[in-house]
Amino acid sequence: MWAIRQAYESAGDAGCMHLGRTATLLSAWILLTLAGCGAAPVRELAPESSDAVLGRSGAGIQMLEPYDPKRIPVLFVHGINGTPQDFRAMLDGLDRTRFQAWVFRYSTGLRLGTASRALYASIAELQRKHRVDALFIVAHSMGGLVARGYLADALRDEGGGPARLLVTFSSPWEGNEWAQAGARFMPGAPGVWTDLSPASDFLVALRKPVPNVAHYVFFGYRRGPSLLTQQSSDGAITLSSQIPAWIQEQAERCWGFDADHVGVLSHRAVLERLNALLASSADRVLPRALVDDAFRLADRALDGADRHELHVR
Repeated sequence: MWAIRQAYESAGDAGCMHLGRTATLLSAWILLTLAGCGAAPVRELAPESSDAVLGRSGAGIQMLEPYDPKRIPVLFVHGINGTPQDFRAMLDGLDRTRFQAWVFRYSTGLRLGTASRALYASIAELQRKHRVDALFIVAHSMGGLVARGYLADALRDEGGGPARLLVTFSSPWEGNEWAQAGARFMPGAPGVWTDLSPASDFLVALRKPVPNVAHYVFFGYRRGPSLLTQQSSDGAITLSSQIPAWIQEQAERCWGFDADHVGVLSHRAVLERLNALLASSADRVLPRALVDDAFRLADRALDGADRHELHVR
């Protein structure tokens, strides 16, 4: 807060009140950010398999169970100062007969471009290793920006990568003004705050449409005032940042729920909607292993029919 203190000394009386409010709100935003936006402690996840892809930055994908080519991977991407534990309720409710859970771990102090490239490299490696041809991505808050950045990177590949579905929760598509204030006034501020600043190069680049990937948007709102903003918000991210016009135009659907920024991940109606969405999306996507099984069964049936016909003759 050294820069803000310096600003106090140079400001006249007329500016002191405004600076005081700015300092208070900026301090609150920083504290909430560093505390994970007030996320409550959660139980430990089940022991993870040793199958993981970690890059030089320490970021990477880890499977929560051995890979099964007959089930669609659902990749969970957490937000700023979050962990995969944030998705506990979603993981508990995931239909394990049709899906398998993957999580992307990364330092949320990384520049968002670095995080999205690490996600790209991890998915590409698992795609080569397991011939993954369908992937669903579920992302919270800043994780939605990282996931959308991955999709932009994947456009360079033939076929655009394995992702077929993106579901985001309470993501700040238009950034956060307190991140911008922190990047400006805090000495040694993490680079991610620059990327989270409104109209940053990273955020503007995310507006490019992503073909062949259905994007569904969940957003939260809370009745009553918020310490961080006078605008309508989920207590941390304004509605204008969660559902800007370009997101509403590009998304398949946008759904709003009376839940705060973290609570949206365990809201009962949200979980029901998400599970229904995953199920309906899976109906339109068959993993290659199931298709191969169907062809093998068909071939055996045809072989049996040919042998029967030959015997009759």
